[in-house]
Amino acid sequence: MSPRTETPPSGNAFHHRVHRPAEPDGSAILLLHGTGGTESDLLPLGQALAPRATLLGVRGRASDEGVNRWFRRLEMARFDQDSIRDEAAAFAAFLPDLLESQGVDPARLTVLGYSNGANFAAALMALHPGLLRRAILLRPMLVLEDLPEVDLSGTEVLAISGQADPYGGHAPALVDWLKGAGARLDSRALPTGHGLSQADLNIAADWLPQGAT
Repeated sequence: MSPRTETPPSGNAFHHRVHRPAEPDGSAILLLHGTGGTESDLLPLGQALAPRATLLGVRGRASDEGVNRWFRRLEMARFDQDSIRDEAAAFAAFLPDLLESQGVDPARLTVLGYSNGANFAAALMALHPGLLRRAILLRPMLVLEDLPEVDLSGTEVLAISGQADPYGGHAPALVDWLKGAGARLDSRALPTGHGLSQADLNIAADWLPQGAT
C-alpha cells in the first residue's frame, strides 16, 4: 500500500505521513527529520531498517527563515529554550492520539531522529519521560540548558555520533546525561561527518530487533 498523507487541522497537531507495509509485523517507527526536512525525508531509511514496520513521518512546526525545524535556534549550538518546551508539550499531546488513530502499540514504537530530530527526541525524553521508550538518535546533541532529573531506566537508546561532525563535540554531554538518567544506552562514534552513512544503517538495523519484537 502506498503512503498516505494526512494534514491535521490545528492546535497541537503536526503534519504527518503514514506508510503501511504490505505485511505489517505490528512494530512502528516514528521518524523525526533534520533541519530543513519534511515528514517524508526519512521514510526510505525507515523502510530499509524495518520493511514490515508501520512508518510515521512527522514534520516539525518551527521555522528559521523558512526552514523546517523542531524548535528555534539562536546560534549554532544555542537554542530557544521556550520553543523547545512549547513544541515538546504540543508533541506530547499529539503523539498518543496519532498512535491510537493508527492502531500502533506504544510498546512496539521506536523513534528515529536525525540531527535536529534526534535533538528533539532527546528533549522529549527529558521533558516527558515515558513518552518515548525506544530511540535511535543519529548525530544528536544536548539542547536543553536546564535538565530535569528524570528516571529513564525503562528507555532504550542507540546514539550514533560522527567523529568529524562539527556538532560532534556536543554529543558526549547528551550521552553522559542519558547514562545518568538510567537509560539503557548504546553509544557509538563513527569516522564520519554530520551526514549519514551505510554504517549508521547497519548499526541501527543490528540494534533495532533487540527491542522491537
